Parts: sequence; C-alpha cells; structure tokens
Amino acid sequence: MLAGMWLFVVVLGIVQGLTEFLPISSSGHLVLLQVFWRQPQLGSEKLLLLDASVHFATLLAVLWVFRSRVFQLVRAPLSYIFTIRISQEERSAGMRLWGLLLIGTVPTALIGLLLQRQIERAFTSALAVGISLLITGTLLFFAGRHAVNNRELEEMRARDALLIGTMQGLAIFPGISRSGFTIGGGLLLGLRQELAAEFSFLLAIPAIIGAMLIELLKIHRQPIDFSLLGPYLLGSLLALITGVIALRWLLRLLQNGRLGYFAYYCWGLGLFALFAGRFL
Repeated sequence: MLAGMWLFVVVLGIVQGLTEFLPISSSGHLVLLQVFWRQPQLGSEKLLLLDASVHFATLLAVLWVFRSRVFQLVRAPLSYIFTIRISQEERSAGMRLWGLLLIGTVPTALIGLLLQRQIERAFTSALAVGISLLITGTLLFFAGRHAVNNRELEEMRARDALLIGTMQGLAIFPGISRSGFTIGGGLLLGLRQELAAEFSFLLAIPAIIGAMLIELLKIHRQPIDFSLLGPYLLGSLLALITGVIALRWLLRLLQNGRLGYFAYYCWGLGLFALFAGRFL
C-alpha cells in the first residue's frame, strides 16, 4: 500500500502540473484516473489535502512564470499609497488589468455556486468527461484556425472579461479545459496570443485560490497525518516543476499559432472516455 501511495502521488503531481496549464483539462484527467485506476485508500480528507497542496504548487508556477506582470499588479495600487517609482503608463495598465480581472472573476464564482450539485455528479462520470473533452477540442480547433490576434490590453473591454470569466466558470466541469476555454475565447475575441494567455492564467489565480480554500474548509477540523508530509511535498514539487515546464511550452506554441494541435488530443481522449465509460 505504501508503494502504491507514493506512485499515486507521483502520477497525480505530474498530471496536475502538466494538465493544469495545457488546454487538455486537468480535472478531466484526474476524474479518469480516479475512475480507471484503483487508487490507494487514503481517505477523503487526505485526498483533499493532497489536492490542495498540488493546487498550491500550480499557483506558484503561475506566479513564477508571470512574475513581471504580477509585480506590476502589486505595484500599481500601492503607488497611490507609497512613494514607488512607476510610470503613469505602467500604473494605468496595472489598474486596468486589475479591473478586468475582477470583472472576469464574478461569473466564475457565480457559476461555481449555482452549478455545484451538477458539478459534483460530473466528477464521477467518465461519459460526462468524454463529452466535455470533445467540446474542448472543438473550441481549440476553431480558435486555432479562425482567430484574428491583434487586440492589446488597452483595447479590452468589460464584456471581454465577462465572456472569458464565463468560459472559466464553465471549465469547472471536468473535461472542459480552463486554459483551453479562456485562451481560446480570448483568441476568438481577437486578443493577441500572449495577452490571451497572460489574462487566462492571471484570471486562474483567484480560481485556484478558491479551489484550495474550498478543499481546506472541508478538512479544517481534521488532524493532519504528518506521516504523509513526504508524499504531499513530493506531489507538490512535481506539480510545480511540470507546471512551469508546461506553461512555458504552451506560451511558445501559442506564439507559433499551434493551439489547435491540442484539439486532436482532446478528441482522442474524449472518444476513449466515452467508450470506456459505456463499455468498461
């Protein structure tokens, strides 16, 4: 059992780090792992704590890769309180981005609250994951082929942020890729590739924090099993490393206009999930 637990943690950390940022749905992969792989009996509380730890690792990956923009977001509002050397252009861009991120977070939170029961049922269904992966692949295909990418941050409007935030909210269903839906949505709205990706992953920060808090609130009264500290740290480290690698690789693919390549993977895995969920 101990060897099986360590193997499960290794696989979970790598899968979480890669699929959290690549547009292939991390939640969909994790559901399929749970359905088709008999995981070690850790108990729901320990699994929730493990999920929270790998989510924290992916949060660190976003903060590291986009550290310059995060630094700008921190500096912009503080410059109104403290004496900070910052240009008016940088301050305006930072505050504008703050506003757009706050607007985009609203529909994500509302969808998560309103559809909680449907989401819980979907997290036990390979068929639901398969259908969602096919939808994700279709969006990626059209976004990769038909997007006109030339709009900059100063050209983004509140409706753009609302639509991208709604796309992120829908991605709470396993199989709907958060990064695929938000980046694809941004590209179809005409955003420049780098801006679509940057806005997508910055918008993910409050979503990841929210997911972590929900998991921690469910287990806040449970005692921590310190014997599992090693597996938790290993899973988190693997999620951090693979997350940074996946994120940087995705940014390079976007620059080359290759987002649509992931559509074929989503279609293939979606068809497998439909077949497996129906006949296995």
